[in-house]
Amino acid sequence: MDDAFGVLATTSIGLIVFFGIIAIAFYVVYVIALAKLFKKAGEDGWKAIIPFYNVFVLIQIAGLNWWYFLIAISGTICTIAKIDGLNYICNLAGMAVNFFVFYNIAKKMKQQPVGYGVAGALVAPIITMILGFSGKYTFDPSVQVSPNGPIGDTKESTSNEPEKYCLGCGCKLKAGTKFCEKCGKEVK
Repeated sequence: MDDAFGVLATTSIGLIVFFGIIAIAFYVVYVIALAKLFKKAGEDGWKAIIPFYNVFVLIQIAGLNWWYFLIAISGTICTIAKIDGLNYICNLAGMAVNFFVFYNIAKKMKQQPVGYGVAGALVAPIITMILGFSGKYTFDPSVQVSPNGPIGDTKESTSNEPEKYCLGCGCKLKAGTKFCEKCGKEVK
């Protein structure tokens, strides 16, 4: 009986170590892909190493408002704090933020945004690896995106001037305005 317990304990520890090594290797590859994605967007690659800050930089690259960062990390905070029930809601909200992030990044890479948004919401590390490691995808910072993701998106305009959005409230700005009509923030 004692011998069976020893074999079970040894096997369990071996499996934990094995899957732990695989998880660490996957995370290292993910961070490298995120660093390459940051470099494509004109950011420093080292920013991908720092937890939470890498999420903030990814949201900035996507052109979203800063408060999306708070929603993105709320699931992690609620899970660590063991707030039952709320952590599920916050994690679903985090998936929605991932959709918005990858929707805007796909637009800036001139790819099909809805497909990348859905895939990014479900398997963000894999989509990050695809976008980061592939030489096929280039980042175009001149592409205008809504700071509210697809919610503030409109159909493509026929004019040559890109659409502009207020960084304060996210509403669409009229051409030639110096201040946002909704929140009064100065347009740069």
